[in-house]
Amino acid sequence: MEQTGLAAVCQSAEKKLSFFQSQGRYFVYACMAGCFCSLGMALAYAMGGSFYASEALRGAYKLILGSTFTLSFTMIIFAGAELFTGNVFVFTVSVLSKKTAPAASAQLVAFCYLANILGAAVMGAVVAATGLLQGSMGDLLVASAITKMTLPFFQAFFRGVLCNTLVCLGIWCVTKMKSETAKLIVLLWVVLGFAGPGYEHSIANAGIFTMAMLAPQAGGAGLSLAAGLAGALHNLVPVTLGNLVGGGLCVGWVYWFAGSGKITKPEDDLPSL
Repeated sequence: MEQTGLAAVCQSAEKKLSFFQSQGRYFVYACMAGCFCSLGMALAYAMGGSFYASEALRGAYKLILGSTFTLSFTMIIFAGAELFTGNVFVFTVSVLSKKTAPAASAQLVAFCYLANILGAAVMGAVVAATGLLQGSMGDLLVASAITKMTLPFFQAFFRGVLCNTLVCLGIWCVTKMKSETAKLIVLLWVVLGFAGPGYEHSIANAGIFTMAMLAPQAGGAGLSLAAGLAGALHNLVPVTLGNLVGGGLCVGWVYWFAGSGKITKPEDDLPSL
């Protein structure tokens, strides 16, 4: 039932591995995804910050934050970039389908993760350098970062699982759509679906933590550089593991198993995410 979609995913994985032969170009392309995540988070926290600061409007800030963060995924899909969380799904399917080698696939996914983290951190630092984190935007970033950094391990893990389950379901849906408008609507719902409840995305978190640690409010909240780095590691380890399980097991394995019959020739290529 899902053979055509699986074939498109496998074809995309093979193209990604071919591109990965030029690691310098791939590194820049993957860094862009991290940059886009931080730019989307900057917009989301700028828009959501004023709602968060108001007692009367605070209940709506997650709706605003979740819907505006769609900027990141829109740019990744339509401008093009390589995102770790989506690649977990893509290469799970291609490895299970025996279209790509496990070692080469794991190397690309790990390389993409590190480049995404770097891109998110650098763009987060650039946003902080603008001086725009002085007010409610910075207040919300610092409060959010501290909450994320103090999550118990298994809470962070399962939030990571649910986040990337939704992200990868969004990719799977987009592969089946012809209409650009329909793709945008799916992206909006997917991002709102994980950002609204507070699920955890490892690459987006890297941007949040960087901006929060560099915000003027960080010192008053006890978020020193040392405390921030320790807190970021405390969050990113379980969240990354959760993202791997969500994209690889909950979506990649499930749809591979459902459609693991004969693979047919794909009609369309898979967009980068």
